[in-house]
Amino acid sequence: MNIFNFMKYLLFFLPYLILSQEFYPGFLAELDSPICYNTSTELSFQTLPSGASDETYTYQWQKSWNQSNWFDIEDANYINYTTNFLNSDTYYRVVVTNQNIDVFTNTIAVYVLPPLMAGVLMDIDSICNNSINPIQFEIDPYGAELNWGGFSEFSYAWQQGNINNSDIINLNTVDWIYVGNDSNIHTPNVDAGLYCFRCIISSPYGCGTVVTDAIIIQVNDCFNSELDDIDLNREIIHKLNILGQNANKKSLMINVYNDGFIEKKYILR
Repeated sequence: MNIFNFMKYLLFFLPYLILSQEFYPGFLAELDSPICYNTSTELSFQTLPSGASDETYTYQWQKSWNQSNWFDIEDANYINYTTNFLNSDTYYRVVVTNQNIDVFTNTIAVYVLPPLMAGVLMDIDSICNNSINPIQFEIDPYGAELNWGGFSEFSYAWQQGNINNSDIINLNTVDWIYVGNDSNIHTPNVDAGLYCFRCIISSPYGCGTVVTDAIIIQVNDCFNSELDDIDLNREIIHKLNILGQNANKKSLMINVYNDGFIEKKYILR
C-alpha cells in the first residue's frame, strides 16, 4: 500500500477512530405523567453511563424551555436532580463528561398541568324554600387534570352557612356545614332565611383543593299565608356590588327592588 492509499484509508476511518474514544452517556428516565402546577419532581437516570476506560464521569444537568437554548443548573452535578417548583413545561438533559469529552443524554420533558381554578357560582338573589332550581356554576372549574377541564373529573363538596338577618355579613365567622354530595349542582333543602353557599373542588390527580367564593341567597317561604303580598311580589331590579380597598375581602352589596326599597349589606369575606 503506497502512502497515498494509506492516507485515503486513514481519512476514511478517522471519524470512527474518534467516535470510538467516546462513551455511552446513559439514558434519562421519562416521567409517566404531568406534574401539578407549582410543584417539583425528581429526575434520574434509567441507565447509567458506561464505556469509558476509567468509568469516571461528571454530570451537569441542563434545562430549556424551547429545546434550543440550554442553561446549566447550578449545583446539579449528580445522577439525580430535583427540579424547582415549576409553573410551565420544562425540558432537561445531562452533559456527561469523561476525560474532557462531553456527551449529551436524551432530552426529557416535564409537563406541568395548569393551576386548579374553582370557577364561579351563579348568583341567585332569592328562591322559595320548596324550589327545585339548583345552585350551579356560571363558570366551570378547570385546570389540574389530564383532560384539561370538565365536570366528570372533579370531586365536589357543597357547604352551607346560616346568616342572621343583619346589615353586616361576615363570611369569616360563618359556621360551614357539609350539605351536598359529589355533584356539580346543589338544591338547597332549608327553611326560610338568609344563607350562604360555597363549593369545594378537588383534583383527582392530587393537585389540591380550591373553594369557590360564597354566594348569599334569601330563601323565602312562598306558601306561608302570613307572608305579606308585598314581599311575595317584590323583585330585585338592580344589584350593585361595590368593592372596598381589599377587593377580595370586603364589599358593599346594594339591592334595588321594584317597589323602591333599597337594601344594603356590608360583606366581609
